[in-house]
Order: sequence, then C-alpha cells, then structure tokens
Amino acid sequence: MPRSIPSGLLLSVLAALALSTGCTTTVAGTPSSAGAGAGAPAAGDPVAWVDQVCGALLPVIRTGANPPQLDRAVDPAELVGTLSEYLGEAEASADSAITGMAQVGPSPVAGGDEIVTELSGALTTFRTSFQEARTQLDAIDTSDPDALATGLPAAIAPLQELATLPDPTADLQNTAELDRASREAPNCQEIENLLPS
Repeated sequence: MPRSIPSGLLLSVLAALALSTGCTTTVAGTPSSAGAGAGAPAAGDPVAWVDQVCGALLPVIRTGANPPQLDRAVDPAELVGTLSEYLGEAEASADSAITGMAQVGPSPVAGGDEIVTELSGALTTFRTSFQEARTQLDAIDTSDPDALATGLPAAIAPLQELATLPDPTADLQNTAELDRASREAPNCQEIENLLPS
C-alpha cells in the first residue's frame, strides 16, 4: 500500500507553489508586455511592440495559470514527480519568454527598452529558481521519510523568494502611451483573461 503524504508537508509545498505562480502571474500580468513571435513591430507602432512583449510572456502566464494538482498525488514519489514536471514546464516557459523578449526589437516609446530589460531580468531569476528547485527535487529519495521531510521544503524554498520580487511591469502603467497600447494589444488582453479576477 502506498505511503501517504503528510498533510503538513503537502501544505508547505502548495503554499510555495501558490506564491511562486502568483508572483509569476504578477510579473507577467501587468497590462503591458507583448508579443510572441510577431516579427518586428511596425516602426513607431506602440501597440504592435507591446503586443510582442505580451506574446513573449504568454507561455509563463499559461504555465502559472495551470498549476499541478498536488493534492491528488497518492504517494511521495508521485508528489515529487508531479512537482518536478511542473517546474520543468515553468523553466521551459521562462526560457521561451526570455527568447521572446530578446526578439521584440527597440521600443518606439521612451522607457520601453528599460521595461523589457527589467522583465528579462525577472524571467531569468524565475528560470534559475525553477531550475534549482527541480534539481533539488529530483535528488530527493522519496522512499526515505526523513529525506522527504527535509528535502522537499528545502527544494521549494527558492520559489517562495519569487514572491518578494518587485513587479517590473509596473512602469508600463506610468507610461501613458504604453499603458494605452497594452489595452489594445490582443496578447495583452489574453494575459488579462488568464489572470485571476
């Protein structure tokens, strides 16, 4: 019969996961980033540019909006495996977003390039945290209750730190033209629809 998962351990994992995805959502969800794979924006077109930034962020938002159902895990090995798989998806989505940010091109609005730089930095932090947490998770001996009890909280601790990162997209709201453009950009609207209300 499979060994059950201690409820306190499960709660700590769920709490860390909620913090990390909430932060990811915050970073990705500001009404400003745009555009996955749309090619170079039209010169001087803030809506097209912001749409590219939001499109680059969409993979991260989608991953954050679909966390794993950890409470359905029937044993420690399944819990760790499910969480590790999710962290792998989160890492891949952050990689995709970083690549997308590098392809948006220069901003047609003053301050936009700085926002992309801040977003790229935050995404790099996320990716590193996801990678480190996954590496630690994969090293846990799930057949050893002591290793599980100490290893799982230690592995997810970096995810809790993500909740303290500042929101680098807040500057979009302070730039009237980019804020307005984000309300018109389809990818930004998709992000808004994915965020909890």
